[in-house]
Amino acid sequence: MKTRFLKFVLFICSCSNNMPKKLTIDKSRVSYIEIRKRIDTVSLRLSEEQFDHIFIKFENSTERKPIKFLEQYYLTIHLKTGNVIPYSISNDLIKGPGGYTYSIRDKEYFKKIWFKQSGLTDKHTEYYPTYKQKGVLYQAIATLDKKHLEGIKKVLTFYHHKWKEVRGYIFYEGNISEEKLYEYTSKAKDSIWLNTHK
Repeated sequence: MKTRFLKFVLFICSCSNNMPKKLTIDKSRVSYIEIRKRIDTVSLRLSEEQFDHIFIKFENSTERKPIKFLEQYYLTIHLKTGNVIPYSISNDLIKGPGGYTYSIRDKEYFKKIWFKQSGLTDKHTEYYPTYKQKGVLYQAIATLDKKHLEGIKKVLTFYHHKWKEVRGYIFYEGNISEEKLYEYTSKAKDSIWLNTHK
């Protein structure tokens, strides 16, 4: 009888060890949470509603194998002790200390948080320089230099697009095709075009 019971306990333990782990943090230990866009120097504090909701996302997360990715956002959890827990974000993936990676299965979640805290709406799309190589269009995820930044503002304004700048990032309203973005990028970097359309 004891042997059967022992086998049952070992079976339950082995099952629990194989259960997917979740990203768990004791909410009562957290003072506030901030989010920062890649390369940006300004961190934005989450609202009370966002603060509460993010723990639900954590509770519903699942552990993933460690994976390398290009960070889109950084999430910093400030504890009441004064310590911080940093996380890197890419789409639905969250990577914490030690390289542990989790998925919240919502690729737009952190983007929506940052957009809202930056005064943007879901009508906005971030402008990325668009280039063509061997006939294939591609977007470069890169920080705009001052000349390109001022150039794309002029181009978007000239073609009657509404846009907004957030600390060196440009966000335009509506849809612009990749071909148009390629054209706009070329004109934004073309000194002759810019001087002609002052």
